[in-house]
Amino acid sequence: MPLITTRVIMTKKESIGGNTKKLLLLVDVQYDFINGSLAVDGTPAVMDNLANYIAAQPKGTFDAIVMTADFHLYGHASFKDNGGMWPVHCVQHSHGAAIYQPVFEAVMKLLPEAQVLTKGDDKDVDEYSILANKASAKKLLALIEERDIQEIYVAGLCGDYCVGNSIKDLVEAGHGEKIRVLTQFIGNIDDGTTLRHIMTENQLQER
Repeated sequence: MPLITTRVIMTKKESIGGNTKKLLLLVDVQYDFINGSLAVDGTPAVMDNLANYIAAQPKGTFDAIVMTADFHLYGHASFKDNGGMWPVHCVQHSHGAAIYQPVFEAVMKLLPEAQVLTKGDDKDVDEYSILANKASAKKLLALIEERDIQEIYVAGLCGDYCVGNSIKDLVEAGHGEKIRVLTQFIGNIDDGTTLRHIMTENQLQER
């Protein structure tokens, strides 16, 4: 499966800088999407680059970091065995559901209070966007409001599904002007067309 390639605007040695309050939203950076049952071509290198980018940021760069995670029951409706379209993936408490260790360690060193929000934990509901999960949506939107977040930097997997849908829902929730898409740290099942369309349609900034 092809992977979007984009011009790197910010090197891993460069920080975002400035005094604006920032949130880093990392979507589904989980083993099953990187080298497991639903792996996306090219993502190990992309996620290693993401880990390096995070590790290079000075402390205080981000006021909050949120990692989202698919957290399915074994009998989830999205699995092919149950009539869905996907192989078994991100089963609760399995290795495949874990956050990719290099990214997790980089995040914890930068901001130990970073949160993990889950989705897809209802066996009958498939939730691509983190805002599709009512409990996680409430927590994320409250964090954005309480911390007075002014910029939301988005990376992760995959641009044409969970990243793209999370972005669309954030736009719908009124946060479109805050979104900064870190395209060089996003993997895609398609060639990136879906993500580019979402960005163009919503006039989103690439970083």
